[in-house]
Amino acid sequence: MVTLCTDTPRQIAKGKSKHGAQAIMLSDRDLAVTRRYGIENTAPKVTPPGVSGLPTPTTILADGDGIIRWIDQATDYTERSRPDRVLAALNDAFGPKPDNSQQDGKSFG
Repeated sequence: MVTLCTDTPRQIAKGKSKHGAQAIMLSDRDLAVTRRYGIENTAPKVTPPGVSGLPTPTTILADGDGIIRWIDQATDYTERSRPDRVLAALNDAFGPKPDNSQQDGKSFG
């Protein structure tokens, strides 16, 4: 998982350790990547000091060949894709995750 935000690299590092985030987080202070992919939030918004805008929360699911299988984009910059929606998209694109609790019909616990 890769995320894009307007935080500085230092803010990202601090936030990752504080919240236990495990995604790769990239800083896009000048919105260059955000604008290139057309995901800048154009609605009236609150922006942090020193930042000219914010990306629209967007979740993109791509397969190993880089083919986009699913996109979920928020209308409210404070909202993110709900985990149940992401899991449903993963199941639709790749099938359900195998149940590792059973092997050869036997249950291991």
